[in-house]
Amino acid sequence: MAITDHDLILNESDSQRLSGELGIMVIPGVELTTTAGHLIILNPKRRFNGLSLEGAVKTAHQEGSTVIIPHPMDPLSHGIGISEARSLIPYSPLIETLNASTLSYYNSKATSFALRNSLPMVAGSDAHLADAVGDAYTVVDSPSSDPASVILSISAGKTMPRGKRTSAVTLAKTVCTRLIRRVRC
Repeated sequence: MAITDHDLILNESDSQRLSGELGIMVIPGVELTTTAGHLIILNPKRRFNGLSLEGAVKTAHQEGSTVIIPHPMDPLSHGIGISEARSLIPYSPLIETLNASTLSYYNSKATSFALRNSLPMVAGSDAHLADAVGDAYTVVDSPSSDPASVILSISAGKTMPRGKRTSAVTLAKTVCTRLIRRVRC
């Protein structure tokens, strides 16, 4: 499981601790908020504060981290859009083509983009509530189940998006939870 909270890096030592506590492999990561939209970095080596979208991708790529463009065509979820996605093709990012919280229309657009540009595809639950964890997921073809091998296989695009969209009831709970948090602040 990759845990990619918004702008909060789960580093390697914390992911190892969680892996032991939960009895599952937890991959370190972060979902960055840039001025252009969201970006997922697996196995981040540093903080990315103040970097542009392209600056973060270039830095992550140079440091050996894995770059995923989440919900790229969904303007309602801070997707980066087609022109920004095109500009990142030289870095061979993975494209999230099945986001459990994104409308099928935007997932289809992401799939078409990935296929046209021969980019590897992944899926993610984008869960903000426990009920949605695992609705969409990525199957990884890895020769070993150790974290380094799994991350290397993801980076190499040995991935298959699987799962389904989150139910309308769970999505409604997510919206209500967010509204309640805002009112309390």
